[in-house]
Amino acid sequence: MRFCALFLLFAVFGAQARPVVFVSIPPQAWLVKRLAGETAEVQTLLGAGANPHTYEPDSRQLRKLAEASLYLTVGMPFETPLVARAAALNPSLAVAAMDAGIVKRGTHAHGHHDHDHSAPGHACCTAGGDPHIWLAPHLMCAMASNTVTALERTLPLLRPGLAERLTATVAEIRATDAAVRERLAGLRTRAWVVYHPSWAYFAESYGFVLLAVEEEGRTPSARHLASVIRQAREAGVRTVFAEPQYDQRPVITLARQIGARVEVIDPLAESWPELMRDVATKLAAGDPP
Repeated sequence: MRFCALFLLFAVFGAQARPVVFVSIPPQAWLVKRLAGETAEVQTLLGAGANPHTYEPDSRQLRKLAEASLYLTVGMPFETPLVARAAALNPSLAVAAMDAGIVKRGTHAHGHHDHDHSAPGHACCTAGGDPHIWLAPHLMCAMASNTVTALERTLPLLRPGLAERLTATVAEIRATDAAVRERLAGLRTRAWVVYHPSWAYFAESYGFVLLAVEEEGRTPSARHLASVIRQAREAGVRTVFAEPQYDQRPVITLARQIGARVEVIDPLAESWPELMRDVATKLAAGDPP
C-alpha cells in the first residue's frame, strides 16, 4: 500500500515525488509526519530556539513555500502576514488551520476561565487567543483531526492510510497524556513558575497554577518580580523554568531569591511525547519530599 501511494505521487508530481506541506512550528511537524508518513515532505518555518514573536522567513524558506501544496497554520503571530506573502508567491497554495474549531484562551468565548490558571495580566495571546494549544493533549487530538481533514481535501492522493495513522496518532497522544497524569499525580506543589506563559494549556490540563515571570510580554518590573517571588515562596516552589527563546536572567534571579534550581523546557520542541514527559518529570522532581 505504501509503495502504491508513493508510485502514484511520483506519477502526478514528477521529479518532486512528494507534495510539500509547510507548518509554522516543530510540534506541528511531529503531527504531520505521524499522519502523512512518507507521502509528504514536511517543512517547518520556525527553527530551533527561534522566537515566534520576532520570526521572519528567510529567502530559502520563501522559495520553498512557493513550491508548496499546503500550509497548515496554528495561530502564531507571524502567520497572517506570511499567508498574504505566500499567496502572492504561490497562488495555488492551499492554507488550512490546524486550530479550526478550537476556542482559545484569551478569546471572548473562553470567558471567565481565561486566567484561572495563570497570574493576572499574563495572557500570551495573539488577536485570536493563546496559540499554544498543542500543550493540551485533548487539543492536540483536535489538531490531528483537523490535519487529516486538510490533507484529504487538499492532497487526495494521500488518503490511503490516513485514517489508520490518525487512530494510531490519537492513541499515542492519549498514552502520553496518561503517562503525564500518572507522573504528576500526588504532587503537593501545584504552583509552576515559568518565564513566558506558554504553558497555560498544560497547566489547565493538569491542575497547576501558572506564575509567569514575564510581564505583559516584557522583562518584568521589580514590583512584578517581587510578587512572583512571594507567591513562589508561599507555594514552596523548588524549581523554576526557563525557555530557550527568551532571556533567562530574570528566571535565574528569581531562583536565587527562593533557593530554587532552574530547568530549561522548550514548548516548541518537535518530539511532542518526549516534551510532555520531560516536563512532567521535571515538575515531579521539583516537588518537596
